[in-house]
Amino acid sequence: MDEQQQNDGQDRIRTLYHQVQCFYESHTILSFLLVAFATLALDYATGKNIQFPIFYALPVGILAWNSYSKGAYIAAIFLPLIRVWFNFVWNDNESITHALVNALINMAALVLYSYLFCILSEQAKMLAKRVRVLEGILPTCDICKKIRNEQGEYEPAEKYISEHTEAQFSHGICPECAKEFYPQYIRQKMKAKTL
Repeated sequence: MDEQQQNDGQDRIRTLYHQVQCFYESHTILSFLLVAFATLALDYATGKNIQFPIFYALPVGILAWNSYSKGAYIAAIFLPLIRVWFNFVWNDNESITHALVNALINMAALVLYSYLFCILSEQAKMLAKRVRVLEGILPTCDICKKIRNEQGEYEPAEKYISEHTEAQFSHGICPECAKEFYPQYIRQKMKAKTL
């Protein structure tokens, strides 16, 4: 496979990933329902001997990551209960006590997972809000040091950086510029120090 085909394949994968991510972020509840239904269908289709409760973490995680903490906790409780109901549908001879104990264990694990995932999500959002970093190459004018913005217009570096980051500027004059642009002020200051 040549390099162009490989790059095209990677671009298609990135595009697909971006589309899935956009859908997931804008349709969280629908994403949860689709993944929960698929997980339950897989669990039911594989029968009583093969269990997939670990995959219940996927729909629960979808809700928890997008700040639907109450929904995540509810899903963490009801998904294992649906597994108990499957035992009745399958006419499983396993005692209801065993099924309920397994469901309680799964519930406890999923509730803990939801709690931790909610905390992680909030921390990630706070960090993303707090840290806005300029990356890449900034197109600057060699003479005046203005930066070209997205519209192709040049603007002062302070304005560009303030708009694209959380940084704020304070202004002063460095000693070299003070000597060059305000020599009389520096001389007066030096005289005042010697007196």
